[in-house]
Amino acid sequence: MTRIATERMRVDVTVGVVRARRRRTPARVRFCALDGPVQVVIEADHEDDARHLCREMGFAFIGLCDG
Repeated sequence: MTRIATERMRVDVTVGVVRARRRRTPARVRFCALDGPVQVVIEADHEDDARHLCREMGFAFIGLCDG
C-alpha cells in the first residue's frame, strides 16, 4: 500500500490557466449630421462608422457634436 500511495503522489498534474479579459467597450461619441434642414445626432464608436451611416441614410455629415 505504501508503494502505491507514493507512486500516486509522484504523478505530475498540469493545470492550465486561461485568463479572459473583458474588452472595454469604448464610450460612444456623438456626431451631428443634417437631414435636409433637420439636425440629426448619431451615436457611434468611431467617426468612420458615423460617416458610413450618413452615406447609407443620405445625411450630410457635419462632425462632432458639442455636449
